[in-house]
Amino acid sequence: MENLLYKCMTKGTKREASEPRHSQNWVLARRGSFRIYDEKIVCGDWIIPFKDIKKLTIYKTKQLFMNVTVLHFATENGNYQFGFNPWAHPEKHLMNLKPEEEVVKLKFSLFSVILRIIIFVGLLVYFITRFNS
Repeated sequence: MENLLYKCMTKGTKREASEPRHSQNWVLARRGSFRIYDEKIVCGDWIIPFKDIKKLTIYKTKQLFMNVTVLHFATENGNYQFGFNPWAHPEKHLMNLKPEEEVVKLKFSLFSVILRIIIFVGLLVYFITRFNS
């Protein structure tokens, strides 16, 4: 029987290979239960055995005004990033993997910048037309 060490909700992507950033990959990210067992991590049908993890990076950053954590697992099969709410602390259960820790500022992808401009312009047009009539 597998020993469950920790469980919380997460948002994860396999499409980011470097520092976390605002991007379309996070908009389309998997939402689900992140579970740490004695020998592996499971999120949906993603199963990451500890023996396959070549590097674990813990990114500490801010999302709006909240401190958040992003775990980045580099494996032979690809990269996995999982974002966690401020009250979730899965990293405390992964210390045997010898993680690197980095404090980063979230950057914006081109998609993210364009989307923010479109939303801002749309809201501006809406308020101008609504209050000018």
